[in-house]
Amino acid sequence: MPIEQIHPMMVHFPIALLITSLFLDFLSIIIKKDAFEKSAFYLLILGILGAVAAIIFGLLAEDAASKRPNIADTIETHEALAFITTGIFIALLIVRYIFMKKDNFKKVKPYYLIAALIGVAFLLATAKFGGHMVYELGAAVNANILK
Repeated sequence: MPIEQIHPMMVHFPIALLITSLFLDFLSIIIKKDAFEKSAFYLLILGILGAVAAIIFGLLAEDAASKRPNIADTIETHEALAFITTGIFIALLIVRYIFMKKDNFKKVKPYYLIAALIGVAFLLATAKFGGHMVYELGAAVNANILK
């Protein structure tokens, strides 16, 4: 399998894990069970690890994708958004870890959730540009198929 085809397969994991992490945080408020909050924390970690792996494979796939016409600006935007998104979620993990250690996470949770919603908005924007590259500009698509 060509390396440029791995990135589009991997990106679904961080998208699902990070969105589900936020969903479980909201669910923990409604249902008031600590298990949801703990699960959200672990999914956040897994989502970040998946995002880092997706970025690595994205950087490896960049050369192959950039051979398509009119795609360079979209690649750069997608890449910048991916770095910003991952940075937001890493910052959220650090804040969450620090406040969980001090058993004060509940005090900052409303602010955390607002920041996490912003992170998810960036995540969805990143995905939109990635989808645009694959489905509309033909990144990681065999050129022979398009003929």
